[in-house]
Amino acid sequence: MQQERLNRVRETMEKQGIAQLILTQEQHIFYFTGSWVHPLDRLDALVVGMDSCRMLCYNLAVLETAGCETIVYSDTGKTVNVLSSLLADLPTGVDAQMQSRFLLPLIQKRPGIRWRVADCAEEARMLKDADEIRCLRYASELTDRVFASAFDRMQEGMTELEVGSVFSECFWQEGAGHFPGNPMVAFGEGTANPHHEPGNRRLKRGDTVFVDTGMRIHDYYSDMTRTVFFGDCTKEQRQVYEAVRRANEAGIAAVRPGARLSDVRRAALAELDRAGYAGACPHRISHGIGIDCHEAPFDTDENEVILKPGMCFSVEPGIYLAGRFGIRIEDLVTVTEDGCSLLSHTPKELRILS
Repeated sequence: MQQERLNRVRETMEKQGIAQLILTQEQHIFYFTGSWVHPLDRLDALVVGMDSCRMLCYNLAVLETAGCETIVYSDTGKTVNVLSSLLADLPTGVDAQMQSRFLLPLIQKRPGIRWRVADCAEEARMLKDADEIRCLRYASELTDRVFASAFDRMQEGMTELEVGSVFSECFWQEGAGHFPGNPMVAFGEGTANPHHEPGNRRLKRGDTVFVDTGMRIHDYYSDMTRTVFFGDCTKEQRQVYEAVRRANEAGIAAVRPGARLSDVRRAALAELDRAGYAGACPHRISHGIGIDCHEAPFDTDENEVILKPGMCFSVEPGIYLAGRFGIRIEDLVTVTEDGCSLLSHTPKELRILS
């Protein structure tokens, strides 16, 4: 077990008045045990008490780790009965990913327990240690190389899906393995959709091109967006691009210990407002990065996260002009003792591919 991480989550449990915590998300279990579980339709659960730790797993995929008792149940057995037997009638937290088909019968079986959704593990995972930051930095450096190689291989007439395949192949050539799904690649008017689904639109001169992609590499994610132009760009495209680049840099400049994540958003959006594009960025400016591509901290109105050294997250402002084009620039940063450090280093100067 990762004892320091376990101690940190217990401190949070104590603050929140939780005596026992049920963790079912595979990423949570990896974070504490260093091993991945893939139960498919079954239930694996790490049950953390203030002075105990037990791993519930089915008999075809037993996970054993030092400092944690392993409880194995039959693949044909009723999981909820076994999990129920591990719990006391004390305030109990469950992670937000626990499936209702397991949780609801468990609640019915144990009416004496006071239940709550708990973010103890998410809070612990927000603060990365030196090894985690090293993994994140490596993943971003590899992704920098992928962007450089893939952009050099783009040609007129390629489809969005074909360009995505080039990025996937570059990840493979860098030793990152197979890319799951399709990288987010958009051309022309497709770039005006922040979550564009790549298709068979062909690349032509004058197109805005954005690519938003990353991958879990050695257990930790990269995530980066770069927007370029193919063959030529208009005065308006250049103007919008420079506004987004200034917003990205303003957001990064606002990252420091003691600031709030919302300060990063306000700094970035203020630049967009000054450029005359108020309201043109419909999505949040930041999300955490780590074992998950999107994890805490999240830039939301109700979440006034105070930045601390070790937090890692994106800064990704954008401008989207419906039916025409959009620009997004996304970098990853880690909070340091006196500011922040960039994880992604692909240049952001306006680029026209030929």
